[in-house]
Amino acid sequence: MTDLVWDTSPILHAGRIDRLDVLGDIASGWKNVTTAAVVEELEAEGVALPGWLDVVHVDGLAELVALGSWLQRVSAGARNRGEATVLAWAEVHGAIPIIDDRNARAAAQRGGLDAHGLLWVVAAAVKSDRITRPAASGFVDAMLASGARYPFEPGGFVDWATEHSLL
Repeated sequence: MTDLVWDTSPILHAGRIDRLDVLGDIASGWKNVTTAAVVEELEAEGVALPGWLDVVHVDGLAELVALGSWLQRVSAGARNRGEATVLAWAEVHGAIPIIDDRNARAAAQRGGLDAHGLLWVVAAAVKSDRITRPAASGFVDAMLASGARYPFEPGGFVDWATEHSLL
C-alpha cells in the first residue's frame, strides 16, 4: 500500500470545521503520514494532530538531499517549507504527496512525483464506498466555507470530479 504524505492545508481546513475524523475516514484506504514541519505549522494554527496521522521526520541523508532540492523548487522564504518536507519525504519513500496548493502540486508533478490534492482523495473514497457522494459533497462544501480553495462553487464537487474522470 502506498503511503499518503499530507501537507498542512487539507488538515488545517478539516480541523477548522471540526471534521478531522471525517478526513481520517476518507483517507483510511492508505497509510497516512505527515512531516514534523507540517505538525509545527498545524500547531501554530491551533490544530492538533489527528490520531490517524503518523509523524515522519526528514532527517536521513537521502531525505536532506531531497529537501534541499525541493526547498529551491517550491519555497518562498518561510512559505512552503512544510510542502518541501512533504515532497522530499514522498520522493525518498515513494509516497503520494497530498498538496492543495496548485503551484506546489504542479512543481511536484514536474519533478516526477505523483502528487494530488484533497479532492483526489475524496473522489477515491467515493469510488471505494468509504463515503457517499452527498456526504463527500457536504464535506468539500464545508472545507470551502472554511477558506479552502477549490475550482468550483459549493455543490460542485461531484460534477467537477466526474468531469475530471475521478468519479
